[in-house]
Amino acid sequence: MAVQIQLRNDTAANWTSADPVLAQGEMGIERDTGKVKLGDGVTTWSGLDYAPLTGVAEEIDGGSA
Repeated sequence: MAVQIQLRNDTAANWTSADPVLAQGEMGIERDTGKVKLGDGVTTWSGLDYAPLTGVAEEIDGGSA
């Protein structure tokens, strides 16, 4: 059986509106901006910094993101 992994994702506006706390190491993706935040289990979405993922899209798909 194949394993499917799904990451939490939503628009920037919806993340900001809900302002959830991501679990330790949990990744949250803004679909409309392509930015990512990593949870610490304590801090709300608005208090987390964006993860420094510069260059990842270019390595994955040639920069189309």
